[in-house]
Amino acid sequence: MAGPEWIDETLSAELPLLRDRGEGQHLEFMERYPDNGHELSREIAAFASSNPGNILIGVADDGSLAGLEDVDTAEGRDRLCRRIEGVCSGNVRPAITPVIKFAKEDEAVVLAIEVPRGGQPVYYSRNTPYVRHLSRSRPAEPHEVIERVGEWLARNPLAPAADEAGSRFLSNLAATLIEVLIYGGELEQRNVNPWLDLVRTQLGRAGQELRRLASEDSAVEKGLDDRLRSIAEKLDAAASHRLVMGGDSWKTLAGYVSDAIAEASRLKAEHIDSVPLADQARRDSNDMIRRSARELSDLDRRAEAIASDGRVEELQEEASRIGQLLLTTSHYQIPEHDEDFVAQLREIGTGLHLIETQRLYMDGGQSMRRIVGRVHDLNTKLQTLLSVD
Repeated sequence: MAGPEWIDETLSAELPLLRDRGEGQHLEFMERYPDNGHELSREIAAFASSNPGNILIGVADDGSLAGLEDVDTAEGRDRLCRRIEGVCSGNVRPAITPVIKFAKEDEAVVLAIEVPRGGQPVYYSRNTPYVRHLSRSRPAEPHEVIERVGEWLARNPLAPAADEAGSRFLSNLAATLIEVLIYGGELEQRNVNPWLDLVRTQLGRAGQELRRLASEDSAVEKGLDDRLRSIAEKLDAAASHRLVMGGDSWKTLAGYVSDAIAEASRLKAEHIDSVPLADQARRDSNDMIRRSARELSDLDRRAEAIASDGRVEELQEEASRIGQLLLTTSHYQIPEHDEDFVAQLREIGTGLHLIETQRLYMDGGQSMRRIVGRVHDLNTKLQTLLSVD
């Protein structure tokens, strides 16, 4: 029997599996809504700094159902959602926009906060930067903040003059358009949850950022404001589209995403690719590729030990992070790399980025070995590509 309209049926069906999986790099449990807003804001900031994640409120630390009270009425649910919105816009800095859903198992209602990986390098709660590490959120070490800022700068090589509004605008526009191209391009490979929800959340966040950029003077001066809003409308439609049984619903969603990718590609070609990178930005981008290759080589060396120690999720997360760096870098125009190099780099980056979607099964370790093998194969391809470059 179907539940009330405000219950997300897909999330409800997945809830027992999520509870059984336990807390980890992408999942946090809270037995009840915390009295102290900082308890929630630090978890949100940690996910926004590190990787997309879900916070399930109404689930105890051991995975047992606790449920929420005062959510049977629209007023009660709205009150709870407003508290979360206040935490995300007031306690978390920079502000972050999550997706809020309700699920039901037996008679217990659980609230899920889906936090996207934010567009900024680090997120704070009470002026403290937080990161996610396995099953806990903790204050970031100074070197971790420096590393994240360095990675962010390398992904935004159009921003050598951060004091100029035009440079900031182009840098933020490039990063957002590339996010649309990366996640939109992976829609088919991420067509099951939680990865489908991740894609839609990231695309929705990108749409919000494009609307913000459309209001800037630089967008109006360049005549881009209407085009940015047009892409944002398609991304909004993709993020909010209600999937139902049948192929037509999926085709509608895919159509929104395809149209957004096409417009984003044209805009990037006209206004991003035509801007030559500064010499330092080119050096930083090449250094990012080399550093990512060294990190992947080290991960490959440790992969089997990590997996055997029961930390496959950590292996997948690290591989995916390296893949996203390579993917993002491949979308910038670096003159010393030809089209074949870029195509191979993008293929390797996509393969690594999607490793996080590979599922583990009770199959005697075969699925675990496939993940380890995939990391090894992609590392071999990257080292070979760089050796002949």
